[in-house]
Amino acid sequence: MLRNKVHRISINQINNEVTINKFGETQQYTILEEIGTTPESGHAVLNYLYVNPGYEEDFERVFLNRDHHLRNTEGFQSLLFLRPEDLHVHYVIVTIWTDAAAYNNWQSSGEYKASHQKRGTKEGADQNIINRSLSFNISVDLSSEF
Repeated sequence: MLRNKVHRISINQINNEVTINKFGETQQYTILEEIGTTPESGHAVLNYLYVNPGYEEDFERVFLNRDHHLRNTEGFQSLLFLRPEDLHVHYVIVTIWTDAAAYNNWQSSGEYKASHQKRGTKEGADQNIINRSLSFNISVDLSSEF
């Protein structure tokens, strides 16, 4: 289990299932994609994406068929693409980095720009599929120690 006691966030993975507890609320997820192995600690970015009802299959297809620019990015450790078990709950994409600087370097890289080039366009998943006003992310340092 990875957690941050100060911000009351934890991620627990058992086989193909993940439980995320944030601020006292617990949600169950199924792993749709896993890249790398979950490290003992790191800087985690949890992207909570609200998928408009009826577009769940479209979102999963678009995300799973994307270009994979993260694999060789310096500081990248792992990714989990999570489907919520309950309807109308955010999908979560968890990326774990060696530290916040590695994540910030990724965001300013050409690989990031390439993987997000369709955002805000007709071809981008955010056009009709994702409701950006209901989506958010959380960045926090997590550790298995506590």
